[in-house]
Amino acid sequence: MTLETPGAFAMTETGHGSDVASIGTTATYNPETGEFDLHTPFRAAWKDYLGNAAVDGRAATVFAQLVTQGVNHGVHCFFVPLRDATGAFLPGVGGEDDGLKGGLNGIDNGRLHFDHVRVPRANLLNRYGDVAEDGTYTSEIASPGRRFFTMLGTLVQGRVSLDGAATSAAKIALQIAITYGNQRRQFVAGGTDEEVLLDYQRHQRRLIPRIATTYAASFAHEELLGQFDSVFSGKTDTDQDRQDLETLAAAFKPLSTWHALDTIQEAREACGGQGFLAENRLVGLRADLDVYATFEGDNTVLLQLVAKRLLTDVNRRFAKADFGVLARYAVEQAADRTLRSTGLRTLGQALADRGSTARSVGQLREPDTQRALLTGRVETMVGEIATALRATRKMPPAEAAALFNRHQDALIEAARAHAQLLQWEAFTEALDPASETGRAMDDGTRRILTWTRDLFGLRLIEDDLAWYLIHGRISSARARAVTAYVDRLVARLRPHAQDLVDSFGYTQAHVRAPVASGEEKDRQDEARAYRDARIADGTAPRMEKSEKKKG
Repeated sequence: MTLETPGAFAMTETGHGSDVASIGTTATYNPETGEFDLHTPFRAAWKDYLGNAAVDGRAATVFAQLVTQGVNHGVHCFFVPLRDATGAFLPGVGGEDDGLKGGLNGIDNGRLHFDHVRVPRANLLNRYGDVAEDGTYTSEIASPGRRFFTMLGTLVQGRVSLDGAATSAAKIALQIAITYGNQRRQFVAGGTDEEVLLDYQRHQRRLIPRIATTYAASFAHEELLGQFDSVFSGKTDTDQDRQDLETLAAAFKPLSTWHALDTIQEAREACGGQGFLAENRLVGLRADLDVYATFEGDNTVLLQLVAKRLLTDVNRRFAKADFGVLARYAVEQAADRTLRSTGLRTLGQALADRGSTARSVGQLREPDTQRALLTGRVETMVGEIATALRATRKMPPAEAAALFNRHQDALIEAARAHAQLLQWEAFTEALDPASETGRAMDDGTRRILTWTRDLFGLRLIEDDLAWYLIHGRISSARARAVTAYVDRLVARLRPHAQDLVDSFGYTQAHVRAPVASGEEKDRQDEARAYRDARIADGTAPRMEKSEKKKG
């Protein structure tokens, strides 16, 4: 691979981003010339938001509807030259700059359009479909839908990259905020020294749980990279392996990018006015990462893909099930609903805990308890949706689509819960020395990371306590214990917060934020030395409040 030909990736159009199957650009084959006629038929079909398109791109991989012998065979990819050696557009090619964006303005994003540009037949990227000289279309994948999704599956690298980049950005933001929070002092709470920001419970609550989530995202990303390597190195490259990789990337990319945006904003606020200075990078990071929630797959759309995969797995499980299997499943579901509706499950928890917060906490810190709660939520949500959508098989397409739409929000929440469970499992496996992905670490490190894993898992449960209570999965006493134990874990991890972020491995050369360089500590030390010196030599003025007390 060389960098001699700057390229652009031309898939998205102004009128269609997530719905790639409906793009308007066409590539119509002419057997007389052996060329495709690449054309943009209307303004909404302009290719848009393309890196390198506005100025530097010399060629592009262009996605278009392939038409031959009067048949549209769906979206295919073509290699298309854009500019000559002087940088001028070639005949029939046009474009413009996207203009100033909310972030990533170092990237040359632009638009492209094509006016009957002639593209040689050899420029069709024909891994999944080909056109013979006479215009005959062939493909090893007979189903147009499966062919399309197989082609899109090759784009998984981008989602894997964004998952890692977003997690790295969250780490940088937390290292800045924790370092600053450990040095900045505000308000006197007894004694003479002002309090360190990170000694305030609220400051701990806003940052330390996000450290836990970042560790979970990081361990999950390592598992994603391992699966990516297995597939693309050919170690385990089957259709099932590729589908699993695509689903995993579609699950993790939304969680990590949303988490990064949330974490950077919280870190910015936790650093006060210093966080708003461009030199401290947080506002720039937030601006540059904003689009991560959209490109390489809109986060909400990706979670919908994950949900559909979950439903497919459920339907496959019961596709050939006889009446007895379905009946047993129905009885199990009914029994579970009865257990919840009569309160027997929560009564059992209450009896086991016997009103003791300590007993409740003892149960909650067990990995099996956390796994059961997180897994049970996913299974219940997916099962309820699958049952509700089962009727779509016999409905007209419009009615089926309407029913699906009414359950879309629940679908996406189920996918999010599934992705969070996978992150929790990745974290848990990393702590298990017997696991294939277990990490070598000393006992002290394992203990601290176990607390961090517990904090991640219990924060997930705390965020959805209403669901667990409504569905009878947790007693009110144990629900109260969740928050109590989260607070305890946050306080327990407070002394280790700096070590946890320093363990990300970033140096000052990576962080590049003056506020996290130690300059705040220098300012605080200077102020304290000045105050102490004036007190020592008797030149410090007396405080009015002290004088009134004497009187």
